[in-house]
Amino acid sequence: MSIYQQFKRECAEEIIIQGSDRALARTSLEWMEQANARKYSYHFEWLGRPIIQYPQDIVAMQEIIWAVQPDLIIETGIAHGGSLIFFASMLELIGGDGHVLGIDIDIRKHNRDEIEKHRMFKRITMIEGSSIAPEIAASVRAYAANKLRVLLILDSNHTHEHVLEELRLYSSLVRQGS
Repeated sequence: MSIYQQFKRECAEEIIIQGSDRALARTSLEWMEQANARKYSYHFEWLGRPIIQYPQDIVAMQEIIWAVQPDLIIETGIAHGGSLIFFASMLELIGGDGHVLGIDIDIRKHNRDEIEKHRMFKRITMIEGSSIAPEIAASVRAYAANKLRVLLILDSNHTHEHVLEELRLYSSLVRQGS
């Protein structure tokens, strides 16, 4: 077993222990509740754009992107575009032709302008409209038609009904392994 494999095995064991630690879970939940109340996730940027994500989620996403090596990343919900820039920069590091497709019901002009002038925009396409509108879903499915490895990030309207409809509309784009 290599040193790296040993390290990964130890990490997996530690994660199991951490996952069963009730005190750690309570402390983590309390921290999340307080952090959410103070808009903690609003205070970060990626390559000059507000990302509105938790740093640990950003790190986890780069691990997923590196492991999957997607051809296409679809994100519902654009906000300021930091996540689009993040995903595009990860695809740039991987190499190849990977692309990011962002969908938002309201892409504000100042955000669109900043995203479009960013050096990572070459890997980004944006669609304005509701992610659950039939015509938008059809456009997304057509865009993804020949992509083998698709990642789907649902970060728009966080209601149960909306996310369920997004899953119904887009889950067929995601294959095993991504």
